[in-house]
Amino acid sequence: MNRPPAEFGRIPPDPLRTFGTQCLERAGMLADHAEQLARLLVDSDLRGVRSHGTRCLPGYCGSISSRSVNPRPEFRVLKETDVAIHIDGDGSLGYAPMMMATDAAIAKARVKGVGVGAVCNIGHYGSAGHYVRRAMDEGCTAFSVQGAFPQYYRSNQDKRAAHYGNPPICFGLPSETEPPLVLDAATCILADYQRGEEFEALEEMIPAALFKSMGYTAIGTLLGGAFVGMAAQLSREVETRWKGSRNGGLIWVMDIGLFAPAEEFRQGVDEMVRLAREELIPLRGYDEATLPGAVEQRFEEEYSRDGIKLATEHIRSLVELGQELDVPVPWSQ
Repeated sequence: MNRPPAEFGRIPPDPLRTFGTQCLERAGMLADHAEQLARLLVDSDLRGVRSHGTRCLPGYCGSISSRSVNPRPEFRVLKETDVAIHIDGDGSLGYAPMMMATDAAIAKARVKGVGVGAVCNIGHYGSAGHYVRRAMDEGCTAFSVQGAFPQYYRSNQDKRAAHYGNPPICFGLPSETEPPLVLDAATCILADYQRGEEFEALEEMIPAALFKSMGYTAIGTLLGGAFVGMAAQLSREVETRWKGSRNGGLIWVMDIGLFAPAEEFRQGVDEMVRLAREELIPLRGYDEATLPGAVEQRFEEEYSRDGIKLATEHIRSLVELGQELDVPVPWSQ
């Protein structure tokens, strides 16, 4: 999914942000939330994370206009300490309340060394990397995950154990001169589209990997679900009104200078990234061995300069969305 498309057009990021903002506002989202969400979706496109970029716009606009999620939420701080904050997202999409929790956790980590932000009663919060990268920009390392209750999918009845669930998850560690180490992924080693006999054969070939995948999913689902309050009666009541808000989110933020000098830590990340590139034999079919975060940095540099590669069908879906919402497409077709 996140490989560059074979058939594509290049769209500059600025008009894409403008278009996304206008579509979300027209669907009914608050203006500041629309601007923030459009910016984050384009950020994903810039990094080549196509699965969580502007291809999500039609679905999000549909959820907002149909009132599956709350387009005009009122966030509430349920609990706050020197090192933690807990926010009720009031049935909204997860981006705005999760970024609010992230900023609060960063501020706490800058003072106390560690900060934790939790959000309940939200819809999809997109790529976990949005929140982790925000913390990295402020000289922190972070971990984020989105979960649900009582399990990630509403039902696993008759589903294969290898596809137990797939919560978004991210770890991020900032560097100095090398690309940062950013594992922005999901807990299942099989993508949602990887189904069929050839993948079922892996259950006998590499069962240990799939058992690990199930474990990661269970832990991530609980940390981003029951741990942040999604088992509470309040969450059942919110979901009754806003059907798309059965998720929660969590971020742990740590100042990179908590235990060792920040510069020393960054140099350690640099050394790890460099040694992996210089010493490892690449995976079959690949020319080099890179750690997570390196490829995304390359895409961001190229796409910021030359325009974002969007698949032809992706561009078509955006044009159709603009026609549906009466929002003009601000790029040449």
